[in-house]
Amino acid sequence: MDFTPDLAEVCGIHAGDGYLRNDGRRREFDISGGVEEKGYYDSHVKPLFEKVFNIQIKPRFFPHRNTYGFVVREKKVIEFMHGLGFPYGKKTLIVKIPRWILESKNEEVHKRFLRGLFDTDGGLNFVRKTGSYGDFKKTHNYYPILTIGTCSNQLANDTQRLLKRLKTKYRHYCYISKKENENPRNRITMNGVEQMIRWIKQIGVKNHVKLSRYEVWKKLGFCPSNSTYEQRIKILKGEVEPNILKGP
Repeated sequence: MDFTPDLAEVCGIHAGDGYLRNDGRRREFDISGGVEEKGYYDSHVKPLFEKVFNIQIKPRFFPHRNTYGFVVREKKVIEFMHGLGFPYGKKTLIVKIPRWILESKNEEVHKRFLRGLFDTDGGLNFVRKTGSYGDFKKTHNYYPILTIGTCSNQLANDTQRLLKRLKTKYRHYCYISKKENENPRNRITMNGVEQMIRWIKQIGVKNHVKLSRYEVWKKLGFCPSNSTYEQRIKILKGEVEPNILKGP
């Protein structure tokens, strides 16, 4: 396999939504996300993986976990991904960015990893402002916040290295849950319109579920925080009154 920007995006997608299994009985490379993301998997993830690994893929629903994606069982692919540094089994606390990406001098490699990670493990939300702001800003979710969340300290640190190289302004928080069975979670945020537009232009978003939030904001100046993907599509088509969804 060639070490290309396409492979970097595959690595970002795997860091977010992937699972490598090699337990002696099964050898699998499992990639899946929310059911709403079917279009993203069909139109982007599937052809990307087929191009990188020169294989044929058939996405499907996984009813037992309510996800959509695919499983790759080719030995060469699984061993290759493991050789890049991705662990077999649970990776939540230990996943990290492959060394070849961190050491690459190609900015496109950095951008594409971040795009894959954001499309799978990131989020774009819009919030209101309180205080001495006008009525619109206090009653509409207009202020953008892009987020990448991970329980892996190493992935959080590696991601910040890439963001710094791209001169991206960000904030990093670590949240410790009060629940004993929940791991501390790193939260990296890029706040404000300028950072959102910069991300869209410089790195891009291929996940249509996340992109639809931006498209609604672009059309209306705000995006209802509690809207579904289906509702946002109807808003864009003029079939749903957005103010009905914006909440109290």
